[in-house]
Amino acid sequence: MTLRIALNRTCAPQMALPDFIRLAVAAGAKAVEIRNDIEGREFHDGTPASEVRARLADAGLAVASVNALQRFNEWTPEREAEARAILSYAAALGAPGVVLCPVHNEDHGWSEAEAETNLRHGLRHLRPLLQEYGVTGYVEPLGMKGSTMKRQDMAVAAISDIDGWDAYQLCYDTFQFYRCGDDRLFPDHIGLAHMSGISRSDLPPDALTEPDRGLIFFDDRVGNIAQLRRLIAAGYQGFISVEPFDPKLQQDPDLLAHLRASLDYVTPLL
Repeated sequence: MTLRIALNRTCAPQMALPDFIRLAVAAGAKAVEIRNDIEGREFHDGTPASEVRARLADAGLAVASVNALQRFNEWTPEREAEARAILSYAAALGAPGVVLCPVHNEDHGWSEAEAETNLRHGLRHLRPLLQEYGVTGYVEPLGMKGSTMKRQDMAVAAISDIDGWDAYQLCYDTFQFYRCGDDRLFPDHIGLAHMSGISRSDLPPDALTEPDRGLIFFDDRVGNIAQLRRLIAAGYQGFISVEPFDPKLQQDPDLLAHLRASLDYVTPLL
């Protein structure tokens, strides 16, 4: 299989859109993930989706997703308005899906039963909006301590309970999978994959945070190669998006060279 590599905007949030597009092309990516949460950048700065779409098309790049609707399982009128704005932009952009992230602060105060109820409530209300805009919801379990949906099986059970597979797929993130000790794979339901590497060795998995996420090299603790081999062997053919959050990497003057080196390391092993 030829890997379909995408670059998440987290690789270079400081870059203007034309520079980020040039970075993605030079790194050999086939697509990008646009984010709605970066101050001063597309979506957040009001750049029309039609302009972003035209620039990407001119560069030969697809859109892997818009990332992300946060706290989708805390459904309110404000969340519905936020969802509509993001889904409208994604549809105009030609994005196949929008990443959906759960509440993940440690002080949310929900019991386990409340979290299960709220998850289904959010999915049920979001489903008709996804269908209206023709966009898939990529449900992403987040593995940190305060997450209200840590594991892939939690998402699968909730989507199945609301009969929602016509509107949802999973977003599989290698770091989140590793961080919470997940071990169950649902390849038939995965529509998008994220990869990032961890090199620091001084913290246990559940103490690692987003800024620890860098590129993948030989010292990676996450086991990206094994995880992605398993995913591909199970038949996954979608985009695999590079999603680091390390601020030092984002500001790296040799970012392109390091991106290429990481992809040159990863690709032959898969």
